[in-house]
Amino acid sequence: MEIYRSEKFNPEELALLGRAIGTVAQGTIIVGRDGRAISRYGKRALVVGIVSTGSTIMDVRLIPLIALKDFAHRKGLPLAYVYYHGGVRVEVSGLDVDEIKAIVESKNFIEAPPNDIGATVYYPNALDDFLHEIFKHHNFRVEGKALVDCMNTPAVLLFPRLNEHFGFEADLINDMMTSYLPPKPKEVFLQKLKKGEYDFGLRFKPEGIIELYKAGEEKSFGSMWKFLEYLKRL
Repeated sequence: MEIYRSEKFNPEELALLGRAIGTVAQGTIIVGRDGRAISRYGKRALVVGIVSTGSTIMDVRLIPLIALKDFAHRKGLPLAYVYYHGGVRVEVSGLDVDEIKAIVESKNFIEAPPNDIGATVYYPNALDDFLHEIFKHHNFRVEGKALVDCMNTPAVLLFPRLNEHFGFEADLINDMMTSYLPPKPKEVFLQKLKKGEYDFGLRFKPEGIIELYKAGEEKSFGSMWKFLEYLKRL
């Protein structure tokens, strides 16, 4: 769930949010981000706040949000994700959002003594491990050609590994994951999908949703696993 949005970059606000997240979690939190530099700096500010409460960070760095949600769920850990889409945004899962907001407002944070400051554990291969697990459990083939709208998110990192494993061709649009320009609108994607010789279309939305377009139907998935289970049946 989205817990924070700001048109301007405000590291002080993000650090306070991190302190509230750490106060609620009091354990290990998985943290990731998208490809924008401002997200990298925003994640740093968030992490400073989280570790100040004694909570530990598992830093998976650059990863698509939909993959991170599945990764965190299978690890049984909460997550915080910093990304840019019309402003700086923070998504959390596995945590009580109302409790976090109440702590931000009251500023009643847990403050760990210097010797108990939380650690940062780096896990740079999280996306590779996630895809390896996906491919281990799913080995079907998908015929045809897809138009894939990455919407300037790290979803571009899923390709070409995803389409090569499942056997379909993929044309990518909005694949500049470092760009601050808004991605071309949905209407452009739909027009290309209609005019091109595509068997289906995919849109990877910044908030961690996959939209599948096939034969005039549209379906949405908040999990890569659920998306692939559906694709397997087609």
